[in-house]
Amino acid sequence: MKTAKSVMLALQCKHTEVVDVKGPLLSYIRATYSDKEADDAAEDLTMIQQLRSEATSIVTGGTPGLKEAQAKYLRCLAAIETRFPISKDKGQAQVNFTWCDAFQPKKKATQANIHFEKAALMFNLGAVMSQIAIACDRSTGDGLKQACQLFQEGSGIYSLIRENECIKLDNPKPMDLTVEVITLLEKLMLTQAQECFYHKAVVDKKSASVVARLARQLAVMYSEVERLFTAPALQQHLDKSWLAHAQMKASIYDVETLIQVAKTYQGEEKINYEISVLQEAFKRVQATKKICKGISNQMYESVSKVQDSIQSSLTKAEKDNSSVYLQRVPPFMDLPSTAGALLVKLAIPSCLEPVVSEVLFASLIPDSSAKALSKYTEMVDSKSRSLMDKLATATDNARLKLKEVDLPDMLEALDNKTPLSLPEALRRELEEIESIGGLNHLKGILTEVGQLRESLERDMQQCSQELDNDAQQDAEARAKYGEAWRTPAAATMAKPYWDKVATFRSTLQRAGDSDQSVISRLKGQEEAFASLTISNALNKMPRLEAPMVNMGPEDPVVLVANLRRNLKTLETLAAERAGIEEAIKEMKQKDNVLPKLMATVPQSHEALFASEMKKYDGLEEDVNRNLEFQGKVLTEVEANAMAFQNIFDVNGWRKSCEGAAAGMRESSKTFRELLDHLSEGLRFYLGTSEVVRRCLQECQDFVFTRGVQRDEVKQDLERQKQQMESDQLARQLSTASLHPGAGVPAAYPPPPGLPPPLAPAAAPAYAQPSYPPPHNMTASSTHPSAQQYTSAPAAAPNQSSPTYSPPAQYQQQQHNQYAPQQQQYQGYAPPQLHSSGQSQPSPPYQQYAPPPPPQQLYGAPPPAPAQHQQYVPPPQQYQHPGAPTAPQYSAPPVAPQNQGYQPQQYPPQQPPPQNYGQYYGQQNGYGQPY
Repeated sequence: MKTAKSVMLALQCKHTEVVDVKGPLLSYIRATYSDKEADDAAEDLTMIQQLRSEATSIVTGGTPGLKEAQAKYLRCLAAIETRFPISKDKGQAQVNFTWCDAFQPKKKATQANIHFEKAALMFNLGAVMSQIAIACDRSTGDGLKQACQLFQEGSGIYSLIRENECIKLDNPKPMDLTVEVITLLEKLMLTQAQECFYHKAVVDKKSASVVARLARQLAVMYSEVERLFTAPALQQHLDKSWLAHAQMKASIYDVETLIQVAKTYQGEEKINYEISVLQEAFKRVQATKKICKGISNQMYESVSKVQDSIQSSLTKAEKDNSSVYLQRVPPFMDLPSTAGALLVKLAIPSCLEPVVSEVLFASLIPDSSAKALSKYTEMVDSKSRSLMDKLATATDNARLKLKEVDLPDMLEALDNKTPLSLPEALRRELEEIESIGGLNHLKGILTEVGQLRESLERDMQQCSQELDNDAQQDAEARAKYGEAWRTPAAATMAKPYWDKVATFRSTLQRAGDSDQSVISRLKGQEEAFASLTISNALNKMPRLEAPMVNMGPEDPVVLVANLRRNLKTLETLAAERAGIEEAIKEMKQKDNVLPKLMATVPQSHEALFASEMKKYDGLEEDVNRNLEFQGKVLTEVEANAMAFQNIFDVNGWRKSCEGAAAGMRESSKTFRELLDHLSEGLRFYLGTSEVVRRCLQECQDFVFTRGVQRDEVKQDLERQKQQMESDQLARQLSTASLHPGAGVPAAYPPPPGLPPPLAPAAAPAYAQPSYPPPHNMTASSTHPSAQQYTSAPAAAPNQSSPTYSPPAQYQQQQHNQYAPQQQQYQGYAPPQLHSSGQSQPSPPYQQYAPPPPPQQLYGAPPPAPAQHQQYVPPPQQYQHPGAPTAPQYSAPPVAPQNQGYQPQQYPPQQPPPQNYGQYYGQQNGYGQPY
């Protein structure tokens, strides 16, 4: 899975069109030399034409041999450059190279310039190296080393393009080959090489301090890349996702630096420093999440995991500090800063170096001329580099000297407000407050806190409803079944959950009180927080003014005029140096000594070099004159600046500014305190939300389990009731059929319309009935149900039933033949139907064992129902069929009958508002979406 720290960028190659290189060069050789030289060079030109096709037809880094083909074609272009002048001028080889823009392929550019072809090929070679580096296995140390080397070589290639090729292109230059774009790509490749070093340190499990320094350097380098992306020309040409990528990288490695620094403090047992750093990291990761949200959900989720890790570490550290260390947490600004560690530098690929075995156009230029040309090129490079270094040093010296004397800010303070009037620490603080959004940032956090609180209220309300519903259903069951309902009471089983809900409500009430305190402070400081900007702070600073009475020899007006004139002179000298730099580059670009070398004998090459190098003497004199004049101006500026500070009492003005900034400091301090409180509240609500959601899930599981067990108990009680009724009916009918021909007892009168029963007579011959096979008979077929005994209409009073009953012996025989063999249920004592003096035959029906009692909540599952057993009446008195029998196990405690539903009591709470923003003072703008 890609994360914000693992994803890197690879460049796309430029596309080209088919270009005839062989034809124009062969024509030039024929026109300039002879047919023989043209025939000798034809084979080399054919090879170059084929090599260009191979190097430009496929532009994917995964193609084998593409990198080698591109490098070889670049070496061939170097040989062509030194032998054939290619341009649109008459008498030169006119080869038109066409290339598409790498970032906007619809744009094409065509130039008859060998440097345009070289720059495009080098661009593609750097892009291919970035693609190969991305494809490396960066989860291992070897893969990271390989990727790092490729990124360094890619950076070196773009450095060569910027220094040697960009300035030699024809105007208008393609946008993707301008100095700005090439510089950006050079910095990007070098930054990703540094990132490989960081990941290798993590893989090798280096110390937290080492990883922190590498992450800090990455944050600085990606910030520089982000700055280059923001150039107006690049913003319109490059995709916006590139800028978002650089912003995300700079932000995430800034946070990673703080995480590693916190780990360092943890190892040193500086718990207070660790807490301060983690608090700052938690604040900064919020900005990172906003950036990642606009890139992809995958990046957003990876940064969210980083935030959760920071929150977990911070919570643990604060808990340890509050319980063990008890150290004061210092402000983050008071902690020492972390310095970066740069471990990479650009590297020139070895594949671009000339190969001895590759000899092209040997008949056109002798080796002595080639060596002489190389020597002269080195002399020109050395001279131009020396002059450019002098100009750059002069520019740096002027900038540093003006910064020492606070110019031109000191002169601007006379006319209008300047940042110089702000104390440095306050200015940095205000810039940081403005960067995070100031007052709107606090309101945004407050809105998020309100939304989390509303979600908490809903979850706790749902918990209460679930428990109330369970208690209501339990009360209804107890009212219906009375003492037979032996499940534990809802008030007893749900007490832990009611306690949790009450604890959450109490905690939320205290958090609400804390929120109200923060809101009250925010309302009181809203105007002050809105003014925490650089512009408002400058308006409150005193102006630098000339003294009412001048006690010195210098006139303040004249002194100010001299300083302004000195600054103007320095600006003129800086512009002159810029012109000299352009002149040196242009002269170097146009310095083509090859035709003269080819026309000069080798013995005269040194004299030719000395003559050609004199062209640079005039530029060298201009450089020296500029540096000398600037030195005099800087000396005068230093003297005038010292006199200016004395006359205008700059030190007293700075003290006045310090006093005027006291109020802004207090407001900034209060802003930081409220920001810390709100960040703490946000972390509290995030953690509490997770706990309450787990409690809600537990309540729902509890209520669901109770409902399932309650339904099972109800079914058991209903079956027990039906069984008792069926057994009672069966016993009564069995008693009525004990004597053949006996009349139906009064409890079961004969059906109406039948004649009175006949007197007992001799039993007729009885034919044995036909029964189905025993394996098809079930307990229900041998045991008469209540439906069988109640389906026929009852007989009229004083009438006997005409139904004939078989002899009791035969009846018992048939019953024993088909009745299933069952085990006697332990502890069951059926009622005695007759007095002890009577002898009755076994009734032809079976008795069902009573169901076991219901199980307690969260206990073992109820046992399987007992098998039906043959009923044997014991010698005891008759009992009502509905009377319960004594079980052989300990029954659970039974709640009092008809006790009713009594919900758990907890302190009354204010109902959650429909709009949390109103609860937090929405009329004043709080709670609005940020």
